[in-house]
Amino acid sequence: MTTMNEEYLSYVDYLKSVNFKQKLEILKEQYEGKKIVLFGMGLFLDAILDNYDIKNYLNVIGISDKHIVDDRAGEYKGFNVYKPLALRALKFNVVLDTNISFIDTKKFLKKNFYINKFVSVDKIIQIPFREHFQNVICKCKSTFKYLFASKNIISTCKYFFICSTQEIISKTNYINKLKQIKSSKKPIRTVFICSDINHTDFIGLYNLLYFDKDFKMFPLIIVTDNLLESEPINEDIMQKNLELLKNFKIDAIDDMDRTTKKLISLQAFKPDLIFYQKPIHIKDDFNPYKISEMALTFTVEYAISNADFASLGSKYFRKQVSNLWKVFVGNKDDQNLYSEYTDTQNKDVVMVVSKNINSGIVKFLKKTLNRN
Repeated sequence: MTTMNEEYLSYVDYLKSVNFKQKLEILKEQYEGKKIVLFGMGLFLDAILDNYDIKNYLNVIGISDKHIVDDRAGEYKGFNVYKPLALRALKFNVVLDTNISFIDTKKFLKKNFYINKFVSVDKIIQIPFREHFQNVICKCKSTFKYLFASKNIISTCKYFFICSTQEIISKTNYINKLKQIKSSKKPIRTVFICSDINHTDFIGLYNLLYFDKDFKMFPLIIVTDNLLESEPINEDIMQKNLELLKNFKIDAIDDMDRTTKKLISLQAFKPDLIFYQKPIHIKDDFNPYKISEMALTFTVEYAISNADFASLGSKYFRKQVSNLWKVFVGNKDDQNLYSEYTDTQNKDVVMVVSKNINSGIVKFLKKTLNRN
């Protein structure tokens, strides 16, 4: 398995978002009986080969890349590797471009006479016009739903141009959830999902909410800090994290199903609020976009100066953060810096509370959720 990083994870997320498995079915039918070369070696190709069994769909005879110059390139993930010049001696029908930026592969290969004129060259991800049009229609419908929920034409117009469809849907869900919470006098059901127990700033916030009668706190849920669902869980670390929280006298559970990687009790808790300690470790089953249907979601950045800015700037991280209800920070400088790296400027996600960040969050929550 390739060493994981945020760029790789963003490609895995992208492949899921375009329903790549379905697209492979279409490619299988389109290129039945054809011999195929994949062109372009990088993290995007890794994300494809690691997460999809290409051999079940396509007759791939090898992989090539313009940076390969060695005659004895060997194998890569079970496929023969060829330098572009070596393609002249191969008999195949199709080149599928596996570069994420989809560079002009066809021009490169044919200009240098690496393939003959009968070989077709195409992108491995093909999004037809119909699908683009459906996406536009979906965004328009989502925007009208937001307008109906918010009654705010200014924010509606703003979000239409700067937010994705998912982000608009999340914001609509949060408006509806806010109305529901504010209309009730019951304690606000709150769940903390944590993956980095060595950083314990959040424990102060947990305790403040735990001892406040306006909140009903459930056991803190420990999750793996793996980036990918397919990575094995380190059982020793999970157990140590539970023991560490016990030392803080905090009730915590390891709630992750080892087979499905789902949080078993999350739906049963029926939370109104969900705190994510580290958005980079959020899995599909409980990401902010999906959870927005049932709860307000938030995270806290206690020290932006110590943040991993490579992670903050990754596409995967930006997508998760942009679908949160709120990201709480302690000052304006942190707000500006975090918003810039996560591309959340003007999306009304990152919010300054106070230097005493935990008590500031509690004060904001009680006021916003009508519990003062």
